[in-house]
Order: sequence, then structure tokens, then C-alpha cells
Amino acid sequence: MNCKLTILLPVIDIDDLLSLAIESLKKQSFTDFKCFILTRKLTDNETQKLNSFISIDVRFIVHELKLGGITFALNYGINITKSKYVARMDADDISHPLRLEKQINFLDENLEYAVVGCRVKLIDKEGKELIQSFKFFGEDHEIRKALKYRMPLCHPALIFRTEILMENKGYLYGNSAEDHELCIRIARNPNHKFKNLKEYLFSYRRHEDQLTNIKFAKKAYCNISGFMFTEFMLTRNVTYLIGVFAYHPLLRKIRQFLKKLIEKRNN
Repeated sequence: MNCKLTILLPVIDIDDLLSLAIESLKKQSFTDFKCFILTRKLTDNETQKLNSFISIDVRFIVHELKLGGITFALNYGINITKSKYVARMDADDISHPLRLEKQINFLDENLEYAVVGCRVKLIDKEGKELIQSFKFFGEDHEIRKALKYRMPLCHPALIFRTEILMENKGYLYGNSAEDHELCIRIARNPNHKFKNLKEYLFSYRRHEDQLTNIKFAKKAYCNISGFMFTEFMLTRNVTYLIGVFAYHPLLRKIRQFLKKLIEKRNN
């Protein structure tokens, strides 16, 4: 039986954070969905634990994949979906109860929009809200401008029209910045509009290693700067070239340091 929405949930660890993520999806006011849990080959103990999270909810379907990597997992999910919309979700994040309902209603009522996200809260491993914020870009023109130098959309909080993902051949690169690159390609068509809803509908979990791992930051920078330079060559839009330098980890650290310094002085 087909549904209106497919949620793609890549999973590495079968842990308590995954349990919370799944529980947040079970509590959604919008119920016409299937959730593809995309994971590696599990041990018997892991399978038993995951099944305890899902319980008897048949909307959650486990796919154990032989090839690793988030890009392959997401494309696998896109390829087998039969729904009108595709949502993203990460295994350690929380979807607020009205998230899916509000995003689906927006896409139903605004046919010119290809992708919809929302305002998000940043939380730590324990679920405590962080002082840092995920900068909000609401309207299509703001998002398109920001895409040239940063990722203005929170990937796991997005819902796409399936036909747009198919038309753009899904995710082409990974394991980092694959979301930014996809949105850059979608933005090449001016008729494919972006939107972030103003309501807080998602909690995005930030781990310490995400914030401080320089090795990861360098890898991500190598990927996204390559995408930006390619787009600069295709469009001759110099903003992409500025983005190559603005995205550099060292400059980002300097900006974060200055921001904290200003905040301390203001306090």
C-alpha cells in the first residue's frame, strides 16, 4: 500500500538516541508515511534491539545494505520509494510532533516549492538546548543567496518532492556536504523554490566531535569548496568563488571566536 511520504533514516548505531528519534516519528500528527531505516548488516542482538524500538509499527521498514556510506543509503531509499514526498531524518535528532504535518501541508498548498525545511533548535547529546543557533534563512531568495557560501538548510529537517530528487539524479557525492551539493543543483532551476518554515519543528543534535574535529572539517571543506568552484566555472557567479574562501575551516574558527568574544562583552 502506497503512502504520501517516505522518511529516509540512515542508521549506524543502534542506541538510545535512535530510540528517541524513532519515538519522535511515532508521535507525529501526520501518519501517512513509511520510514526506511537504512543500515549496515546487523548482529542478532542489534536486530532484536532495533525491533524493540519499532515495536509493532509496520510503518518502519529496515533495509540492511551491503554497501556503506550515507550517499548510497539515501539513493537506495529514493530509488525504491513510491511516495509523493521524501523526508530526511537523522538517527540522533528529534522531529517535533507537528513537523511532518506542517511541511506536507505547505508543499500541498504551494506547488512551486521543491524543498521545505523549518527553523531548528540545536541540542547536545543529553537533549539540552545549546546557546549556539542554526542561522535562519526563510525565503527562497535568501536561501538561494546563502547557498553560494554556506548550507542554509538543515538537511535532516527537509522534505523534498520525490520528482525533484529523481530529476536531479539524487545525491551524487558523499560522505560530507552531499546535501549542499544537491541543493546547489536543484537551485539551477529558478522554478524550483526553497522554503524554511518559521516554526521550530526540529531539534538537531550536535556532538562535541562535530564541533571540534578539525580533520572532519577539512574533509568537508575539500568537498564543498570543489562543488562551489565547479558552480563558479559553470555560472561565472563570483559569489561562489567568495564562498570557497569563506567556508575555509580556519576562517570559520576565527568568526566563531570573534562571535563568542562579542557575546561575552555584551553580557
